[in-house]
Amino acid sequence: MSPRYTTKFERPIQDLSKPNSPAKPPVRLPPKNRFDFKDYALPCFALATGAMVGLSAPQLIEPVGWSGWLKIGVFTAGAGLVSYVVNRHAVEDGAELASRGFLWAGFVSVSSVLIVGGGLFASTYAGLTIDRVNDLKLQKNGQALAVYIENVHSGAARLSSIAPPLQAAASDIDLHLACELDESCLSGRGNGGRGRVTRALEPVAKRAHEIAAQIAQSGETRNVSLTRINRLVGNYQLVAGDEALSRKDKRQKLSRHDSEIKQEAASLKELLPVSMVKAYADELSKGLSIDGRPEATRNVSALLGRHGAALSASLDAMPEAKSTAPSFPDKAGVSATFSYIGHFIPIAALTAVIELIMPLTLWVYVLLGHVWRHYRDDPPSPSNRSAPPPIASHGGHNVH
Repeated sequence: MSPRYTTKFERPIQDLSKPNSPAKPPVRLPPKNRFDFKDYALPCFALATGAMVGLSAPQLIEPVGWSGWLKIGVFTAGAGLVSYVVNRHAVEDGAELASRGFLWAGFVSVSSVLIVGGGLFASTYAGLTIDRVNDLKLQKNGQALAVYIENVHSGAARLSSIAPPLQAAASDIDLHLACELDESCLSGRGNGGRGRVTRALEPVAKRAHEIAAQIAQSGETRNVSLTRINRLVGNYQLVAGDEALSRKDKRQKLSRHDSEIKQEAASLKELLPVSMVKAYADELSKGLSIDGRPEATRNVSALLGRHGAALSASLDAMPEAKSTAPSFPDKAGVSATFSYIGHFIPIAALTAVIELIMPLTLWVYVLLGHVWRHYRDDPPSPSNRSAPPPIASHGGHNVH
């Protein structure tokens, strides 16, 4: 029979016909090293943390020159190193000690992971979203400007409701003034002429015509100003939507347009003689007092009071427009990004998982593994344990 060749892991088949052949134990392969996930997970966490900090830090620090980038490099390396050291000691040492009953070890481990992870999460999330937050703030300012201009325009349009009663007051006062000159219909004395009543009414009639003329003039100027404001608002919106501009140039241009719009709106508000009309309505409501002429005083006061009440009613009927100019937004800081966190939920959630949730989850799993191993290797005596250890069943029989 030809000899049988074997591999290095096999042995020749024992010849049972030879009683003196010794029995040898089978040759076994050496056990392979077991893959430990935490040995690779923690360095991967540290690398991911360093990469995220490196991407977000330039948005927070705004490096200038090689020294600025050196700061970012040191910041990135330090963040990765701190994340690795804290998480590794928390998972390997803190979890082991906590499983053996050292509660302070568990508290310190979890606290250190939370503090480091929370700080990294805040800086990373802010750095990844701060540019978009600045864009959103500029867009919000544009919307607030549009509302402000609409309110200013609404306030300017209020003059259209003031003009009719003012014109009616001026015409009626002129009519009674002419009647007094011809027939003394207000004073009830004499046959006309320029007396006390006439001299008292002439300034009142003159102010009515002056205010009416100013309203008419401001209406023409208002249309020109509104056209200019609308053009400036259009320029603001064009710059805000220009993706070719850098964020720095865009911010500078938008700030300039914002100032021009507010200056033009302030000039427009100064053209509106609303306060003058209100003062004139109060003057008419008070009437005039003519010495020694009680009948003339009653007639003139009744005439003026009627028109003063009409003007006051027109002013009260107009809605009060809120025309406070919005302030141009400052550049966003870290805290400002969290006010927009609802807009960036996916980024915030992913950042929190990488920086905070995964290290804590790994710590909990390692802790549970240590607790079970201690229970398995050194179970409590039956008198000290409250419940029997778990027993696996197989085929209806207990497996010990």
